Amino acid sequence: MKTGPGVTAKTIRLGAMSDLSGAVFGPLGRTQVQGNQLYIDKINKAGGICGRRLELVVKDHGYDVQKATVAFSELEPQVLGITHLLGSPITAALEPEITAKKLLTVPSSFASSLLKSEYLAVLGTTYDIDMINGLAYLVSKGKLAKGDTVGHIYFEGEYGTNALRGSTWAAGRLGLTLKGVQIKATDADLTAQVTKLKSDGAKAILLSASARQTASVAGVTRSIGLDVPIMTQTPGFDPALLDTPVRAALEKNLTVLTSYAPYGADAPGPKEVAALFKAKHPNEPPNALVDYGYVSAQVVGEALKQACTDKDLTREGLSGAYRKLKSLDTGGLMAPMDFTVRGAPASTQTFISRVDASAEGGLVAETDLYRAQITPEYKVG
Repeated sequence: MKTGPGVTAKTIRLGAMSDLSGAVFGPLGRTQVQGNQLYIDKINKAGGICGRRLELVVKDHGYDVQKATVAFSELEPQVLGITHLLGSPITAALEPEITAKKLLTVPSSFASSLLKSEYLAVLGTTYDIDMINGLAYLVSKGKLAKGDTVGHIYFEGEYGTNALRGSTWAAGRLGLTLKGVQIKATDADLTAQVTKLKSDGAKAILLSASARQTASVAGVTRSIGLDVPIMTQTPGFDPALLDTPVRAALEKNLTVLTSYAPYGADAPGPKEVAALFKAKHPNEPPNALVDYGYVSAQVVGEALKQACTDKDLTREGLSGAYRKLKSLDTGGLMAPMDFTVRGAPASTQTFISRVDASAEGGLVAETDLYRAQITPEYKVG
């Protein structure tokens, strides 16, 4: 058995780098790390992988690129792979070093530009594909019609621009007019942007930002009488929003696009993860990112099992094993995933959920896994 960094006769060390203290994704980053640990605990209880226990080394980068660079330099020599790296700008900054170190890394980023990387394991759908599926879904439900104007408020950087690429393409195919509005992650009050979209005649607002901006958009639309669908993506919803004054607006108008199932969804995987989470964190509020955190560790775990079969627990062995994973079944936590084709998304099916404050995690599936008829025509770039 060949071995690499982080591997001893008894243990395999894996890393996680998240925003545990920052103002942008703090609560959601913590939940993903908890999901990682739930999978690792389950594996260790069953005897580990390749005769070794798994250990998770966690670093907090506070959604700051410089802090992340320092944390990565400390973490990298200690681990075989990384189960969780949060933040599109941080992933972009660290990608050259990740490649140089041949370090299989699961980013909590779904930008299609990352698909070309040999060592970044992008799970599920990408931001652009989610937006195509979501916009087509609104049309299919009669909430938008040909000729309508749609606003898209988006973060600068990989996350927002990749989502905008998808919405722009879909709008063109569906006969819609798209108005893009770029914002910074620090922009908290979107009154001016939403008011301008109202004057532009927007019949729906797409949002590729964080939960803080979702709260602002919901509040402003309500206050100015703009009663239109709002659709956001994975980073844009936190169930903590349901304890704020915008709860009613979110329940009425918000739809959330994710590549993973809502927390506690009616499938074996989500039910198991919900039970594990309740047992370990009985007093903490859950959200769907515990599902994603669990799957991101699971993908690395499945790659480790294949690497063990290949008798190669080196970094090259782990990344090679990951590329052998085809039709990976997560019990409904995510769509079946195929990692064998570099440059292609692992899935093109999206979970579309509505907000329900009575549901644990705040989301309820509105439809089965959804792929629009136009989606296969789109070329991921």
